[in-house]
Amino acid sequence: MTAFTLKSLPETLIESLRSAAERAHRSLNKEIIHRLERSFDKPATPMKIENWDEYRVNEQADAWDKLAGTWESDVSVEAEIEALYAARTPGREITL
Repeated sequence: MTAFTLKSLPETLIESLRSAAERAHRSLNKEIIHRLERSFDKPATPMKIENWDEYRVNEQADAWDKLAGTWESDVSVEAEIEALYAARTPGREITL
């Protein structure tokens, strides 16, 4: 494996990488490698614009599938739901 050194990265980017690495229980080096590898997972051919929204929706759904069951919290589900409702900004009324 070839060694690499990162130079002149903005401090905000480094902090974002460190935070992401911590959340994923990875080292900073492993987080950078993971993100570089993922950048090559995208289709190499340009996508037609009409497929872009569907592609993004599927990409987001895949990300949620990977996260499913990994959420850890100190509070109950009911308390989490209550906190989400309390944090909502005013908008159109909805019925659940």
